[in-house]
Amino acid sequence: RAALLSEDYAPEDLVKVTLKRVVQGELRKAAHDALGELFQAAQAEGHTLYVKSAYRSYKTQKTMYFTRLEKQGRDDGWVAYPGSSDHQTGLGVDVLNYEWTKKDGMNEQFGNTAEAQWMAAHCHEYGFVIRYMADKEDSTGINYEPWHLRYVGPECAEYMMTNNLSLEEFTAEWQAYAAQFEQQSGM
Repeated sequence: RAALLSEDYAPEDLVKVTLKRVVQGELRKAAHDALGELFQAAQAEGHTLYVKSAYRSYKTQKTMYFTRLEKQGRDDGWVAYPGSSDHQTGLGVDVLNYEWTKKDGMNEQFGNTAEAQWMAAHCHEYGFVIRYMADKEDSTGINYEPWHLRYVGPECAEYMMTNNLSLEEFTAEWQAYAAQFEQQSGM
């Protein structure tokens, strides 16, 4: 398991989500601003999007994880372990269409909606990636979540989406390049 965020970690630049949303929430400012642009572009093409979940504290994630564990009897790959949640970074956000905001849960079938397909095709233009991509469960440890966007910035998002890389694969790649550079330059 990768390094975990501490129980008391919270981003310093969280802002209240002012976009269409299901519940109150916060995101880091850069992610919120970029998400606003993404929502506007989606709306211009006939897709209305809603924030379902944004920043989550360690404590909230811990409650969600252990509730799911108790209910399922095992870690079923749907809720991240406390300290490993993308939501705790303030850069992860769950985005749905109106129909799915009314459902009791989320599953990979959301990926069949026009809104999810639009997000998958265009999110990188606004600095986002589909955080938990289909067929990347082995590298992410989390099931396919077509609603879960992660802000990484436009350049990284473009590279990751073009090369079909999960965040874990991208991280391993840049770390290998950094190590190679350091070795070649004698640092």
